[in-house]
Amino acid sequence: MKKSRYVLALVLFLSISFAITPPVVPQIGTYQFHGAAGNEKVLVVRTADNASLNIVFGGGYVGVLETAFGAGALQVGAKKKSLVTDVDLSYTLKLGALYGIHDAALYNTSNWGWTLGAFNSTPDSVGDVIVSLYDPTNVTLLANLFWGMNATVQNVAIYLAQLPTSVAQYLGAIVWEPNWGNIGNTVVHNAEIGELGILPGPAFFFYFHNCTETWTYDGTYGAWIGYKIVANSTTIYEFSIELPAIAAIPGFETLFILGVSGFCTIGLIYLVMKKRNN
Repeated sequence: MKKSRYVLALVLFLSISFAITPPVVPQIGTYQFHGAAGNEKVLVVRTADNASLNIVFGGGYVGVLETAFGAGALQVGAKKKSLVTDVDLSYTLKLGALYGIHDAALYNTSNWGWTLGAFNSTPDSVGDVIVSLYDPTNVTLLANLFWGMNATVQNVAIYLAQLPTSVAQYLGAIVWEPNWGNIGNTVVHNAEIGELGILPGPAFFFYFHNCTETWTYDGTYGAWIGYKIVANSTTIYEFSIELPAIAAIPGFETLFILGVSGFCTIGLIYLVMKKRNN
């Protein structure tokens, strides 16, 4: 009888262990990328103080924000969506003799632009590619080769849309320009009056007022999930991820399994003790 109890306990332990162990995906080096076809992300604009943005970026602030994040990015309540359609975790980024060959992860995505209404059934753009580098020192290297300066989110944005884990360790291994740096899973830029900024294109703009910009990444999956600007201790612009229903929040399933396994273990102990007392 004792043997059967031990066997039952062992089977229960193994079933719990396998249930909460994530599948192993072959990858390269120290960091691990996440994501698969079908993954979806929705961002929503929380705050857009036009008067304050005009002070920080000048009269062209609409062009600055919309060039950086897309048309409609200044509408509070507007949402944009991205959908992963394919992932290659063993991609080789070939940039020629001058810029080198780099191990990377490649994400193919479809995207919907900012809208105050429902998303269309078909995306606004398809085949949009995100490339992320396995080695964060190569992010610094390419910033120096392309721009003659260390990294900023603006000058290496193409490689920072999706990060691997550990996010904090990865960001900490990048050499940042003065006024830029990471704090945990965020990149923080303490912009100063007169500082030059870079937009896609490339295009350039100036900061007309001190402010702090923060890019936030999810610590579990490495996705870019938010951006905000603070000036005079007030948030003047922000968008962030719209979380799904609680049953779909990453990690919920693991917590549920742990909870159920706890009750099962307690129940097993109770049965064993009851039989001993009889």
